[in-house]
Amino acid sequence: MPCCPHRIFPCLCYVGLAATLALTSARAENPTTDKSAYTLFDPTPIDLRRAYNTDRPSKTDSPYTIDAGVVQIEMDIANWMLDEYNVDRTDVRVYTLLLAQTNFKLGLTNWMDLQIFPQGYVERRTSGRDLRASQTIRGFGDTTVRLKINLIGNDDGKLAIGLISSLKIPTNTNHLGNNLYEPGFGLPFNYALPGGFIFFGQTRIDILDEPHSGNRRVQRSNPIGVSRAIVRNLSGYLEFYDAVSTGRNHPWTGTLDTGLIYQVTPNFSVDVNSFFWADAQRGRRECLRRIRTPILTNAASQNDTN
Repeated sequence: MPCCPHRIFPCLCYVGLAATLALTSARAENPTTDKSAYTLFDPTPIDLRRAYNTDRPSKTDSPYTIDAGVVQIEMDIANWMLDEYNVDRTDVRVYTLLLAQTNFKLGLTNWMDLQIFPQGYVERRTSGRDLRASQTIRGFGDTTVRLKINLIGNDDGKLAIGLISSLKIPTNTNHLGNNLYEPGFGLPFNYALPGGFIFFGQTRIDILDEPHSGNRRVQRSNPIGVSRAIVRNLSGYLEFYDAVSTGRNHPWTGTLDTGLIYQVTPNFSVDVNSFFWADAQRGRRECLRRIRTPILTNAASQNDTN
C-alpha cells in the first residue's frame, strides 16, 4: 500500500478524536499541586511525583514525562527476533539477538524529559537454503536521542497527550545499520475508559533511508491498544501496530502485540512481551505462517538525581 498524502490525513483521524476528547474531558475535582517551578536542578519532591510509568514494552510510547530531576532507566535485557521477510521471497531467515537495549531518561522540567537510547549489543545471523553459507555479524547498534513534551494530562484528567521528537544517530559497528541521521516525530495519547481499561495510541512519522538509492522515505505508523490491571501488581495489554511507507518494495506491515507487566515495587517493574508479524504481500494464510516474535524482559527503575 503506498503512503500517499491523501492516505496520511485519514490515518491521523484518531488523533483528532483525542484532541476533541481533550477539550471535553473534565479535570479532576481536586486541583493538583502546581509543580511548574521544579527543574533538573531543583527536583520535584518525592511526595509530589506522579505515578511511575515507562515507554515500554508496547510499541506505543507513553504521553507522560518523568518528574523534574528524576533519572529513570528502562532496559531490554534480551530481545530475540526471527524475520523471514525479504523482498525477493527467497528462503532466507534472519535471526537477531539484542542485549542490553537501554533507555536513559532525565526529567528536565515538570512537562519535558530527555531520553538517550543506545541499542546495545547486536548479533545478526542470516541463513537459508538460498544462501551458500550462513553469515553472522556481531557488534553494537545505533543510538537514538529523544525529547518528550507532555501537552495535556501529565498530572490529572482522563486524557494525556504527548509530543516526541527523536533523532537516530549512526553509532553502529560492523555495518549493523546505515550511516545516516534519521529524524522522527510522535504524538502518543492515553485515555482512561470505564472498568479500569486504558485506551492508548500514537501517530508517528519517521524519515528513513531508502536502501541502495541515496534517497529518503517516509514511514507512518499508528499503533493502538488497550491495557488493564489483571490482579494486584500484574497488568497486561493488547496492541495492534501498522506501518506504511513511501518508496519501493515497502508493503504495509502489521503486528499483533501482547505483554504482561509486573510492578515489583513502586519504582521497579519487569515485563515480558511478544509480537507476531504480517505483511500485505503474502496474504492472510501466509501471514499466519510467517511470524516475527521477539521476547524480552524489561527492567525499569527510577532514582533521584540528588
